[in-house]
Amino acid sequence: MYLKSLTLKGFKSFADRAHMTFEPGLTVIVGPNGSGKSNISDAILWVLGEQSAKQLRGQAMEDVIFSGSSARQPVGVAEVTLVLDNADHVLPVDFDEVAITRRMYRSGESEYLINQSPCRLMDIQDILHDSGLGKDTHSIISQGKLDAILQSRPEERRTLVEEAAGISKHKRRKERAARKIASMDEHLTRARDISREITRQLRPLERQVDRARTYKELSSRANELTQILAVDELRRLQDRWRGVETRGKEGEAALELARYRLSEKERELEKLQVMLEEKGLFVGDLGEQRRHMQDVVGRIGSDMRLLEEKGHNMVARLSEMRGTLSSSEHQRRRVADELEGARRQLDEVTAALGVAEADVERLEPSADELHALRVELDGEQSDLSRQQRESQREADNAALALAKLNESLSNAELEDEMFASRIAQIDEGAEEVAASLESRRARSEEIDAQFVEAQATLSSAADSIQTAEAALADRRAKEAEARDRLSEVRSELQSLSRLDERLSDSSPLVARIVGELKDGVTGRLGDIIEVPEELEGLVETLLAGDIDGIIFEGAEDLAHAAELALSQQSVSGEALLAGKALQAPAPAAGAAGYRLVDRLAVREGFAGVVGALLGHIYVVDLLEEALAAPEIPGVVYVTPRGARVTSGGIVRVGAPSDAAAGALERKRRIRELEALEPDLSSVFEHAQELVREAEEAASIARAEQSDARGEIARLEGERRSLLSEIGRLEQSLSSAQAERQQILQRRERAAAQVREARPRVEELTRTRDEARARIGELAEKIAEVADELDRVRRDDAEAARALGEAKVRRAQAEERARSLSARVPELEHRLEGIDRRIRGTRQASRSLEVLRLRVDPLHDRYTALSERAMDWAARLRDQASLEEADSASLKKTIEDAKAEVASAKDEVERAQAELNEVKVERGKLEVQVENAVQAITADGTTTLEQALTLPEPEDRDAAERELRTLVTKINNLGPVNQVAMEEYERLRERADYIEAQLADLESARKALTKITAAIDRKMRRAFLTTFEKVDENFREIFAMLFPGGQAHLEMTDPEHPSETGIEVIAQPRGKRITKMMLMSGGEKSLTALALLFAVYKTRTVPFYVLDEVEAALDDSNLSKLLDAIDVLRHRTQLLVVSHQRRTMEDADVLYGVSMQADGVSRVVSQRLDRATGKVVNA
Repeated sequence: MYLKSLTLKGFKSFADRAHMTFEPGLTVIVGPNGSGKSNISDAILWVLGEQSAKQLRGQAMEDVIFSGSSARQPVGVAEVTLVLDNADHVLPVDFDEVAITRRMYRSGESEYLINQSPCRLMDIQDILHDSGLGKDTHSIISQGKLDAILQSRPEERRTLVEEAAGISKHKRRKERAARKIASMDEHLTRARDISREITRQLRPLERQVDRARTYKELSSRANELTQILAVDELRRLQDRWRGVETRGKEGEAALELARYRLSEKERELEKLQVMLEEKGLFVGDLGEQRRHMQDVVGRIGSDMRLLEEKGHNMVARLSEMRGTLSSSEHQRRRVADELEGARRQLDEVTAALGVAEADVERLEPSADELHALRVELDGEQSDLSRQQRESQREADNAALALAKLNESLSNAELEDEMFASRIAQIDEGAEEVAASLESRRARSEEIDAQFVEAQATLSSAADSIQTAEAALADRRAKEAEARDRLSEVRSELQSLSRLDERLSDSSPLVARIVGELKDGVTGRLGDIIEVPEELEGLVETLLAGDIDGIIFEGAEDLAHAAELALSQQSVSGEALLAGKALQAPAPAAGAAGYRLVDRLAVREGFAGVVGALLGHIYVVDLLEEALAAPEIPGVVYVTPRGARVTSGGIVRVGAPSDAAAGALERKRRIRELEALEPDLSSVFEHAQELVREAEEAASIARAEQSDARGEIARLEGERRSLLSEIGRLEQSLSSAQAERQQILQRRERAAAQVREARPRVEELTRTRDEARARIGELAEKIAEVADELDRVRRDDAEAARALGEAKVRRAQAEERARSLSARVPELEHRLEGIDRRIRGTRQASRSLEVLRLRVDPLHDRYTALSERAMDWAARLRDQASLEEADSASLKKTIEDAKAEVASAKDEVERAQAELNEVKVERGKLEVQVENAVQAITADGTTTLEQALTLPEPEDRDAAERELRTLVTKINNLGPVNQVAMEEYERLRERADYIEAQLADLESARKALTKITAAIDRKMRRAFLTTFEKVDENFREIFAMLFPGGQAHLEMTDPEHPSETGIEVIAQPRGKRITKMMLMSGGEKSLTALALLFAVYKTRTVPFYVLDEVEAALDDSNLSKLLDAIDVLRHRTQLLVVSHQRRTMEDADVLYGVSMQADGVSRVVSQRLDRATGKVVNA
């Protein structure tokens, strides 16, 4: 690898683009002081990443930008490009050439590029790391750096050996590892502190958790009681709600009736108002017609006055026209005389013009001939003088052009090679960019298609969500309706069942019998019969207390129950029935009405029991029928209203006992509700299933929408990134193409210069000789032409005078003729206009006379029309007065109708007020119901449907007392941390996590410590090995530079190689120097160079830059240095900035740097062909 080229533009004194191509070997850069040689070494150091302005011999980094001169404006950017040949792939990149570019703008912004691709300084340092190049290495020795090497501290000179050992990267790794260890120590300390703090917080949290558990248990019971009491309150509010609803419906009906009455009154008022408006329109029409007639009368009077005025005007106009006619005739006579005079003058001027034109035609040919001859001689004299000046210029320029020709040809050929190399680089880079651009455009198209698809999916998901939410709302409403209906049925069924159970088991004796003889009890009488609704009251009256009678399987069980009843102190007359022993009596023949048991539905197997009790009962419609019916033994007649007539004619009237009242109705309602409850439950479950399905559909649609939005966001981000990348690539490709086009144009111009330059030498020589010969010939011709020109000028002046006088006369005659020629047509035109005006005036006067005679009859007709119009207007006024009287009567009727409308409105307002009161009360109830519902569902775990299934409190007061006791206990607990358990679990989890992290950190620290120790060992071995090699090379090179002298390197602390400094011990022959500062300037320079060359020999880098390092050396020491450089040049590439002639003589390529008056540095180059010993173009 070697330095292939260096390009500077806008850097320090290189305002224009300067390109230098290098080859392996020795390149020497020369030039006068201040020409800008050292700026080249500064440019290499800068492009490799130097950040210190002081190292670049400046005060601020902006000093590297060309700041202008007396002849040049400042530039805005400094740019340096360094190209390395990487054919051996020393640099870890897949390019045979690596171009490193650094730009800096005057605004302070800076850019780095690798092969025209933007990068970071860190990227450049990483690439160059193993090559030995960089801003911190000693491959670039600037002015004054030699002394700094020897004057530096031993610890600073250590970097030379580290550089040769290549351990800088290991040293940086060690520093990074040390920083990581320090950071880990901080994290460990912090983690241990956190762990201790968490442990301290856990102890009080354990006590808070116990208190929270107690609080939770008490709160749970309190919430349960609160739910029960709130549900009970809600049921009470429901009863009040039904009453308010009834009042509301009545109020709405009353309001509707009042509004109907009001609308009828308003329609009647509206009809009257329409009649009044029609009457008013008729009166208005009459008034409008009257005003119209008055306007007609006014317009007729105005027209009459206008006719009178026009008559007067016509008379005046006739008088004026007669005066005008007289004046026009006088003017016509004057213009005719003037026209005749103009025609005579035109004839005279035409004759004089002919004479003048003859004189001009006679004199003009000779004058033109003399003038043409004078002009020809003037031109010939000027042409000869011009040719003489041009020949002199050609002779002067030829020598100057010949002197510049070789330099132009050399520069053009050099630029052509440079352009070809750059075009190849651009083409290669453009192909890569184009391929990358194509792939990204294809990806962009794919993303656009995916984006459209995702948007369609999002729109479809939004529609699905809307549909699903609408369906969900509808199904939830149906679910709520089914839930409310089911809750009402269950609540009613539960209440009726509990009431039936309480009434059936109200007797302790019955409860004991049923409990002891439950196997022998087959049922209750009220449970085995179903009675038609219209006969329920009658059957309850007949059975009375027997309706809850107990039916036994056999007589044995019945006897046992009777003994048990007789053993009690108080017996209330309970009915005990033997199901199988009882038989129904046969139907009575001839009985009136119908037998009651025939209308009853009896459970199978119990017909005998019911028949025994009710088989003798016959139902008739009226008491009179019962009294008139035939008397049959054992038959009892009853009426639906409860009157009973026995066979003895006894009539009994009365209601059932309280216990039996409504028993059959209640049992019938219980059976109906029990039959209805499964159907409603099925409907409710189906509604819940539909709600779940709708919620699932809505959830799926929302998930699809969320996925679509996420996909759109991802595609949008990727698209923006791709568009940005495509824009950057297009810009890069466009820039590359523009640069290539510029290079091609410049290359073509350079090629044209080369083609033109080669044949120019002979052409310029020939041109110079020919020009000098022409100068003598032209001088003789100029003298001859000057004599002839003087004679012709005199003759030409006389002829021009005579011709000028003739032309003046002709011009005067022509002007007078043009004036008269224009005057004659003008006068003729004026005469024609006067004739037309006279004819028009005569015609107008005749027309006015005719009009004047027509005005008088027209005036008489206008007078008659005016009188008729005034008469019609008076009639219209009388008719309008009659209509206005009718309108007054109609207005009085309207006022009465308005009063009735106002009364109807008052009635509507009263009905509305009453309805509003009902609505207010209903609103209060809604708030109370809402508060009750909120109290029920406040905990968020109990739904209203679940709460309504809670039982009614058996003792509301007791429940309220228990709730108050629980609240007191909760308050006595004091402050309770509700999230103590969560905090405890969270802290416990965090404590476990911190412990795990502590273990991981300690493990990582141990591993990093081991890595640091391994790096230390590797650096120690590499340092010691390299130190020995550098010391050996230093001894050898010092002996070559100082024959007979001795030198070596010593470590200041051999026991600690990783920290030791390096001392330089040097003893030239015949001297005993204890301090390096006691050496002469040349000796110090040679010693420092010996040390540098020892490092270079130990580890070779691609190139070295030495800036005036031999300035302090005499010829003898310079020869020694050149010998050392000659040895080194075969191993690496050297760039030397020098003033020494002998250094120039040893160069393979010589670059010269010059600065003209504009303050801008320029570069020229030559290369020595050592095979032929000739200088060729570099």
